[in-house]
Amino acid sequence: MKKTLAAVAVLGAFAGSALAADVTLYGKVDLGLQYVNSNTDQILTNEDGDLLGMTNTKKDSWGVKSGSNTGSRFGLKGTEQIADGLTVGFQLEQGFNADDGTLGADGLAFNREARLYVQTEFGEIGLGRMGGLDSGLGSYDIISKGYAFGTGWNSIGDTSAILLGESSRMDNMITYKSPTFAGVTVLAQVSLAKTSVEEGEGSSDVDRYYALGATGNWGALSSALIFSTTDYSRTWVNGTTAQEKQEAKEDGHEDMSKVLTGYVSYDFGVVKPMLAAQYFDDLKGMSVSAVLDEGETVDGLNKYLGSLSKKGYGVILGATAPLGAGTLFASVGYNDFESTVSDDQDGKIKFDTVQFGIGYQYPLSKRTYVYTAAGYTKLSGDFKEDGKKYDPETKTTEVVAGIVHNF
Repeated sequence: MKKTLAAVAVLGAFAGSALAADVTLYGKVDLGLQYVNSNTDQILTNEDGDLLGMTNTKKDSWGVKSGSNTGSRFGLKGTEQIADGLTVGFQLEQGFNADDGTLGADGLAFNREARLYVQTEFGEIGLGRMGGLDSGLGSYDIISKGYAFGTGWNSIGDTSAILLGESSRMDNMITYKSPTFAGVTVLAQVSLAKTSVEEGEGSSDVDRYYALGATGNWGALSSALIFSTTDYSRTWVNGTTAQEKQEAKEDGHEDMSKVLTGYVSYDFGVVKPMLAAQYFDDLKGMSVSAVLDEGETVDGLNKYLGSLSKKGYGVILGATAPLGAGTLFASVGYNDFESTVSDDQDGKIKFDTVQFGIGYQYPLSKRTYVYTAAGYTKLSGDFKEDGKKYDPETKTTEVVAGIVHNF
């Protein structure tokens, strides 16, 4: 619904000329109940970081949750046709937590998207903060159509737990989107600094992101393929002090990551299966989560493994199908990855993840629907130190139910 005056009031900065533009206030509110059972192994160390053993933490929690199906948000978007074949538009989108009213990210006025774009007969150019081509997020994402659950549904549809090379929303982005020829659209992206910095944008002092991708849509068949890389800052690669330089060398800090992601899906009408896959190499950090709750002697797995780079692959097989008046969702995922160097361990650190999810969504009206879903994720590790084998695991079971209203 177009609410020009409301949009002007929210911004508080539109002058009379803006009233002639096509401005829309929009959003989503998602609230429901969430139950989570977690079983997490943790690494025991002394103050010097030497490994002492493992401990285990179990936790049950439930309560009111915002965004279990899709992120609660509000936004403003608008376009103005300057001339035939020339349109200028903008989009400002802020996430928030509907259960307590807090913003989605501290210090960001429009954390989900803040872009200005120009459309011509030769394609579209967008500037600002937005999701990467392989992020599953935002206006220029081209991979989420290969996921049954999209990138919502909390850990039930957490594709980033399987496809570890997924990008995210980034600052200082430039995106080009070509016109569509014979069903094929080409996109290119660069972030001159993935997060806001006071200086060094576009230089080797900051992490920079590059991506090239293409989509193909031919009736019931759709697909996408993306190659992306992060050019890491020289601080990460080389360190600044003598100790940091030695640690960077031992941990195998590489100059650039390499990520190849693709999907294919076909809509048979009665069911729409989809397959997504990704290969990644030289990714920064191990991206393994754990709980830190017992002072200096307990390190979560992520802290213990530190900044070791990783490589591996992930695969997600999913499907959606009409069921009654609603839609059924199902997904299974698996990945296998390892550290790129041995570090202090007796060999490389290896991990694999399995994930299952099933959900159902039922429309109450054109703008409102209810949903429910359940999922399970298990991360398993395997490494040796001082001749002893360690096999930490993190298991998460989640059940959600709620309602979403679009405006």
